[in-house]
Amino acid sequence: MNKLKGLKLSVIALVTSMAIGCAATNSTDAPQVSPEGMELKKSTHSTIAYKKAGVDFSEYDKVQILPSAVAFKKNWKRDYNRNQATLSSRVNDDDVIRIKADVAKLFDEVFKDELGKDAKFPIVDKVSSNTLVIRPTIVNLDVAAPDVRSAVNVQTYANDAGQATLFLEFYDGVSGEILARVISASVAGDNSYYHWATRVSNRADAKRMIRKWAKILRTKYDENHIAKVN
Repeated sequence: MNKLKGLKLSVIALVTSMAIGCAATNSTDAPQVSPEGMELKKSTHSTIAYKKAGVDFSEYDKVQILPSAVAFKKNWKRDYNRNQATLSSRVNDDDVIRIKADVAKLFDEVFKDELGKDAKFPIVDKVSSNTLVIRPTIVNLDVAAPDVRSAVNVQTYANDAGQATLFLEFYDGVSGEILARVISASVAGDNSYYHWATRVSNRADAKRMIRKWAKILRTKYDENHIAKVN
């Protein structure tokens, strides 16, 4: 158990450093080749994608989605609390841990549900031949109006629920070889006006963002299989 926990923490550290590095530079500065030898396939303001040369995703007829990991934006708690006038409106370590767990649970539920809608491929719990393994990680999580468990009624106004970067890695289920990597930044509930942000509105905005990510992935997966059939 400790070994698995250590591996998960090291993955989050690696993902966070890579996502911050990509966000801090122009998209055209993304390396043409990843450390694993994958080739750069897409580089825009919000998305960077790498793929191993010669990989045919149409060969994979099953998908396993690993539980997601979540990491807040660096110094998020400190920066958020700095702007709060009262102690009751500030977040503490328990709040951060709870929010991370809530986001991970919501992501796993919504992402799996959206990806599996009317799918011609099964989403499996165990790996076998021709299984594509997807490992999702959410990094740079920035919640504009977190749900603080306080006895005081705190109202927060924001023009979006927050921001996050989705870091997806794709592996061959049998060999464990990495096949592709996608880094995609997004804003949840991006509005041109300020509104009262609540736990309900935050959750709804987060769901829409997660579904958008899943729909994009599902479209790409289907395109690969349709091309194979044709």
